[in-house]
Amino acid sequence: MSKLPLSVHILTFNSAATLPKALGSVHEATEILVIDGGSADRTVSIAEAAGARVLPQRPPEEQGTPLKDFSCARNEGLKHATQEWVLALDSDEYASRELLDEIRRVIAAGTPCACLVPRRYVLSDGSQVTHATTYPNERLYFFHRDVAKQWIKPVHERIELRRGTPIRRFKGTSLAPLGSLEDYRTKNLRYLAIEVERWKTRSLGHWLRHCLLRTLRSRLIALARLLWIWLLPHKGKRLPLRHELIRFWYAGKMLVATFPKKKAA
Repeated sequence: MSKLPLSVHILTFNSAATLPKALGSVHEATEILVIDGGSADRTVSIAEAAGARVLPQRPPEEQGTPLKDFSCARNEGLKHATQEWVLALDSDEYASRELLDEIRRVIAAGTPCACLVPRRYVLSDGSQVTHATTYPNERLYFFHRDVAKQWIKPVHERIELRRGTPIRRFKGTSLAPLGSLEDYRTKNLRYLAIEVERWKTRSLGHWLRHCLLRTLRSRLIALARLLWIWLLPHKGKRLPLRHELIRFWYAGKMLVATFPKKKAA
């Protein structure tokens, strides 16, 4: 099967445990860029052995520390991409066969566009979670280079598209093996530190409108979905309840940590 004119971009930091599966799932791509944050484990050697090109996320003096702006790191990938199409992938997930088949069809059609890629969790027994409050968990992670301006937002980054870009929805998914609760707490605390920096100069009014109200709204919607998932019978697998509840824990921590301590200058 011929290689796809596709550049796959993977952000890594001490990702040796999960990177091989991510790389193996996209071996049909002409280019794989591993954008690394200064890993101290075997991440870089694993990437190079798989034929990926390794790029630094930041200047040398900032490498080896937690990433504070995910969009800037992803923009490094855009800057160095040599292929027409781009697929963003996290180091703890991998592309399903169905996703690669859909990508191949879109590329063959030749029309520049962007596509929402749904993400599904995988349990330790290999089965997929079919019911979670975050589903369909879609992200604009596949797009033609010509329709993309840049990645924006330091955390929960997203691609900024040119006006009028057609957006499609994929059925094929990226698959993410479910981590431990401690993994999720650690990751969320890193995100929280970024959010605190983002909000520390905002006014109380801005925080009320754009943080408090949005967070409360999203948690109310999530609670309704959670009750629907757990109180009614469903076929398939549910995301474990503790993994669902940790999102409510994070929301509470964020509201407390980002509350304006003083009026912005």
